[in-house]
Amino acid sequence: MPLMLLVTAIFTLTSLNDKYAVSKCRYNGSELTFIMAAFTALFLTPMMFLPLPFIDRTFTLSPISVICVLMIALAKWLEFAMSAKILSEMSVFELKAWMGITLFISYFADLIMGAKQFEPIKLLLIALSAAGLVIIAADGRQKVNYRTILIPLILYISQSFFYGFAVKISEGHISSSIALWAGLIILAAVMIPSAKPLSIAKRSPEGTKGFLITAGIKCPNAVGLMGLNAIAAQSLTNYSFIMPMCLVAVFIVDMATRKDKLSGRRLIGSLLVMAGIVGFQI
Repeated sequence: MPLMLLVTAIFTLTSLNDKYAVSKCRYNGSELTFIMAAFTALFLTPMMFLPLPFIDRTFTLSPISVICVLMIALAKWLEFAMSAKILSEMSVFELKAWMGITLFISYFADLIMGAKQFEPIKLLLIALSAAGLVIIAADGRQKVNYRTILIPLILYISQSFFYGFAVKISEGHISSSIALWAGLIILAAVMIPSAKPLSIAKRSPEGTKGFLITAGIKCPNAVGLMGLNAIAAQSLTNYSFIMPMCLVAVFIVDMATRKDKLSGRRLIGSLLVMAGIVGFQI
């Protein structure tokens, strides 16, 4: 649980920065993908070579290793590119709510792979969190034009499970840290022609300041991804709880800053999500 809380805190920060990158810096999918992939890989590089105890360096040159690297590269491309489209229409809060769909998928995947044993109470707690997420998502329907982001939203939700599954099957073949690092390097290289990195800052209303902020946030993001990989390797269900936990964190930030007017639906939905998460972890 402490590791889940740490990763949640880091990803809440990076999620809020993603909204800034899209709404203020006006980065398109290619630009945002390049910045995220290139600078996360950059900050991961020292971790790959320093003797850190939490970095697994398992590596075998096998078809499964190659498949895992490519799966992670594809998942990250979907995450970065689709978030640029989605966050132009909805808030980080609502996006995290939709991610609750992966809770059921991941729980049953854990059951199939033998990572968890079936417990009716656990399924009910997942359903409780999911119900809260549905209430939150429904609260934003009047403001969000889902017709324009339906396909990106489906792809974004799918990539989360796709990434966790790649980490899970990489065990014994390639370290998830190495697979992530290699996947991000490949993704950054592929995005260079469309992103035109040398002129990204010039094209943005926020200029160099926005570029440095967005790139700099990838340092804690790199640490968060290491923690996320460790969680996914243990349980896809716990991995899937990270996004709803980020939602709760964003809710607390909204309450503290009074940035948004809190509706009754959002309050009820958030309380249900929190109850489900806490109950599942006890």
